[in-house]
Amino acid sequence: MIAKIAILRNLVLGLIFAVMGMIYPNVAHAQEVTVVGMGADRDSALRDASRNAVEQVVGTFIDSQTLMADLVIKLDGVYKKSQGFVRKVTVLEEGQADAATYRVRARIDVDTDPNAKLMDSLTMIMRLNDPRIVVAVLEKDATGQVVHNEVAESTLNSKLLEAGFSHVLDAAQVADLRDAQFLRNIYGGRRGNFQGKADHVADYLVIGSFTRDANNVSIPRYKESGMLKTSIMNVKAVLKVDVIQYNSGNIVGTFVTEGIGIENNTARAGDKAVILAAGQAAERLAETFKKHGAKAVQGVEFILTAGSEAKLQQVLQELRSLGAVDNVYVREQTGARAVLSVESHQKPHEIVRQLRSVSSCGIAIESIAGDSCQLRIT
Repeated sequence: MIAKIAILRNLVLGLIFAVMGMIYPNVAHAQEVTVVGMGADRDSALRDASRNAVEQVVGTFIDSQTLMADLVIKLDGVYKKSQGFVRKVTVLEEGQADAATYRVRARIDVDTDPNAKLMDSLTMIMRLNDPRIVVAVLEKDATGQVVHNEVAESTLNSKLLEAGFSHVLDAAQVADLRDAQFLRNIYGGRRGNFQGKADHVADYLVIGSFTRDANNVSIPRYKESGMLKTSIMNVKAVLKVDVIQYNSGNIVGTFVTEGIGIENNTARAGDKAVILAAGQAAERLAETFKKHGAKAVQGVEFILTAGSEAKLQQVLQELRSLGAVDNVYVREQTGARAVLSVESHQKPHEIVRQLRSVSSCGIAIESIAGDSCQLRIT
């Protein structure tokens, strides 16, 4: 009965927070951690706590394999500015640890909005593990054949490289994709033929489809001999872009941009329109990957209560060994009770199922709601 009440309570709370998230969308983009800060005085202890809080949150976004020397240097700069990334500090305990050290234990909200300064400081290469991205932009030529628009592909590639990705290719560089029929199927709106590819040539496919609309416009102009008419071309180019996970076929982002070119030549007007549309698309594409990266690494909260600290440590090690889990961070621990942030793309119930399959401990679910789960370990 108690367990049912707890589940109902958590469901109600989850619904309330979901509604609050829709009304106040920024509320959903703060990660709360409990940390300890030490310093010569209260202010320095609070600064240390802020740095520790940001360091914990950053740890949930970065795979240890990406921590090359240059990234470590960049991260040190992030930590030095940590107070600028903190939304709220709630001091839980404070006082002199000894004659020379002041100690603060605080609950700190770190701003993890995709557009926050902190998230901009963490490059997308770290959050997405530098995926292989293939860019293909298609349109029909004068004969009706579907061809690649290399100007648009080059524009999108350059923006992604500028954003920090290093494995960016256009379809011309991947022999299997240059004339792939499934690209033409996507261009024609027949996505049913693309159910995900298992050949591992890419992690993400950026597929763009161009359409153009040209109009002849007469512009009056005056000379001594009287009014003359000059014919110019007005071309509108519309670019639709889908960002697709290559191995699953799932669309992770889609948008439309357009550009208008006006010249006295149809080809020049069309090229100008394409460049304008592709430039706008490049900005939107970088933003799409940034937001997808932030979403991809959201943590699942686990609250573990064990019969002993030894059993708690055992389950922590088993949790870290699971294939469904990328990282486990202990946000708070008191004896045999711990609050964890688990980085995974799996829902809590699936993580628990896998954990039970490898653990010799008894694992009971006390409550589960959304991305939060309470477990009792015996």
